[in-house]
Amino acid sequence: MHEYAIARGVVESVRDFSLKSGCGVRSFRVLVGELSMLDTSVLREALERLIAASAVKGAEFSIEIEPAMISCGSCGHTMTFGEAISGLSEEEREMIHFLPDLIASYAACKWCGSLDLRIVSGRGVSVRDVVCVEG
Repeated sequence: MHEYAIARGVVESVRDFSLKSGCGVRSFRVLVGELSMLDTSVLREALERLIAASAVKGAEFSIEIEPAMISCGSCGHTMTFGEAISGLSEEEREMIHFLPDLIASYAACKWCGSLDLRIVSGRGVSVRDVVCVEG
């Protein structure tokens, strides 16, 4: 259950921010990449439990999905992950689902046809928009 480990890292990051800035945390956003393969309901439950037992107790949070974006290294065209894999077989889609870096082995740029595709967003987890409360 890697959601728990991710949640622990998020809470520690928010706690460290709180300690360094000298303020309490009112709220924050968690961006979860579309390709992260995390179960957001499990992540939410882990965050709720960890926050309740931490130095940032009472902090509210939201979880948002960050869309996966693909960029072509040849022409610079950017497309969504869904656009990049449209037209692929179910087997190819499944392979890319588990190993997203293989996208260039199966898909081509919809603009120029190049196979030089790179995932530029939607893979990781990040904390954004931490709102402090003095005290």
